[in-house]
Amino acid sequence: MKRMLRLFSLGLLLSAGMMINAADCCTTDNCCTDDCCETICGGGHPYFSVRSQSINAARELVGWQAFINKFEMESVYGAFSITAEYTRSFKPCRLAGFFFGDDLQNGALTISGSRKGVTAEDSATGAVARGEHEWLADYFGLSPNFESTVKFTPRISNFLVDLNLYLGFDEWWEGGFFRIHAPIVYTRWEMKMCEDVVKAGTLRFDAGYMDSVAIAHTSLPADFKTAMKGVTWGDMTEALKYGKISDCKQTKTRLSDIEVALGWNFLQDEDYHLGLMLRASFPTGNKPCGTYLFEPIVGAGGHWMLGGGLTSHVQLWTSDDEESNFCMYLDANVGHYFKTKQTRSFDLKDRKNSRYILIQELGTPVANLYAGDAHNTAVAPSAQYKEKLFPLINKTTCCTDVSIAVQGDLAIKFAYNNGGFSFDIGYNLWGRSGEKFNEDCCKDCCLESKKYALKGDAYVIGWGANNATTVGIRNLAIPLSATEKNATINAGTNTVTGTAYALTDRYNPRIDNVKLAFGTTTNADDSIQYRTGVNHAGGTQQHTSYQPVFLSCDDLNMCKTPSALSHKIFAHFSYAWDDKEDDEWIPFLGVGGEVEFSGKSCETYSAVSQWGVWLKGGLAFD
Repeated sequence: MKRMLRLFSLGLLLSAGMMINAADCCTTDNCCTDDCCETICGGGHPYFSVRSQSINAARELVGWQAFINKFEMESVYGAFSITAEYTRSFKPCRLAGFFFGDDLQNGALTISGSRKGVTAEDSATGAVARGEHEWLADYFGLSPNFESTVKFTPRISNFLVDLNLYLGFDEWWEGGFFRIHAPIVYTRWEMKMCEDVVKAGTLRFDAGYMDSVAIAHTSLPADFKTAMKGVTWGDMTEALKYGKISDCKQTKTRLSDIEVALGWNFLQDEDYHLGLMLRASFPTGNKPCGTYLFEPIVGAGGHWMLGGGLTSHVQLWTSDDEESNFCMYLDANVGHYFKTKQTRSFDLKDRKNSRYILIQELGTPVANLYAGDAHNTAVAPSAQYKEKLFPLINKTTCCTDVSIAVQGDLAIKFAYNNGGFSFDIGYNLWGRSGEKFNEDCCKDCCLESKKYALKGDAYVIGWGANNATTVGIRNLAIPLSATEKNATINAGTNTVTGTAYALTDRYNPRIDNVKLAFGTTTNADDSIQYRTGVNHAGGTQQHTSYQPVFLSCDDLNMCKTPSALSHKIFAHFSYAWDDKEDDEWIPFLGVGGEVEFSGKSCETYSAVSQWGVWLKGGLAFD
């Protein structure tokens, strides 16, 4: 037994030395090969909370039932096993749907600019209406007439070596036992994004839209894939920091959570047993950092777990010569994941994927800006654009408390044993409640009060009229206070989905609390125009908001995430070299596999559908 403990301890020490990060970038094999045609309802979530690689009651249960939970042992006994398993996810459209929801139409995400179909500057010729599920290309720095379709074939692959030890304490405590296991995991996550550019962008960003100067299309990213790596343009001087989508294979090698159990078989005989156990999990995997939308996680994200479990079996049939039998086994575990700090990103309430909308910074003092229906009734707004743009996710990503109320893992199997041969077949049910964030949302909120607002497709800078009476504001670039509280990832409010772009959309006709913009309150011709060099009374006066509408912590969707559920079938075939004359050490070896299917929660497939194959071997001793 001491030798077995030393071997197990050595395995843990070796695995601890393997906690390294790796990134295997590739540019040639990431294109979609699967034809995704399923449109997923629900979805649009910023983080995928994966089932810990340490949680697998099926893998724990198979192959060594003859050597654990034994009856009338007079000494300490046990078994040590090593399981090498490879798993790979399937049904990639469901994984993609978890992140993008029904914006994925027939498996593809359409990216299109606010001037979709337009072919020339200062024109609306050719403009076509944008679909309600299309993402607004402008948010990503893509030209206003850019259009592409993007497909995702996400895949999660794991290779793990699970070290498992069972000790029965009958010499000191009849029916008492201790279990511990710790998988060493290499995990690889691939979003497998491929993009078909339908229309390369040829239009600029007009002066006043993203900067006080026009931005040529040649200074903008060429496609969505480039934009999602993090780029800057105009007043967008802070690139995307979180939620990136990488062309690389993101990998992680770590020791997953160490699971331990202390239990007692209080009912036990030759052909049945029933026991309870106290279970705990010690986090040794990694936590999410939020840099990538699809980031590799080993373990349970840094959660400590405490719970309980049940172990049982009953012998249903025995042959006359007692060489063969047929048994049923049932193990069930349940636990609570305690609060842990994680870096998480948040959308706005009721607006999936809104984390990628552009926001603007506003503040004081307010200079040369008044809003009203006429110059002599106009008043200064509470804040003015400070010529800084950000992706919303850069300001809604923060370190927050995350907990999971309950997780359950149940495995039931039937085993046929004949001499040293054994065949297992069974079913596994796994589920967990949704993740819960800090009850006091504002405590962990990163949004500063009265500072940021949704930009949408609003023009944020205007110019004093060319013929203004007040000479000092003639052709002067004047930041506005134009906000769009109802902007979505699909569109702003000036050019709404289902409506083709019109030239008058440049005048901010549908921003929040829309009012005419003036540079002073003393003269009617001291108006603010949509561009420089334009005279007052030309029908081109710009609009601004009075008052601008700011974002607040109350706008963030920090509610529980969807619960998760999966169903699994598994099978295992093994052989034990049981020498009746000398059974102090009994080697065993087997091969098995599993197929797991995600259940549905809140119209979302929030667990991984995956298959796995394993080789499990070890030594039993008494």
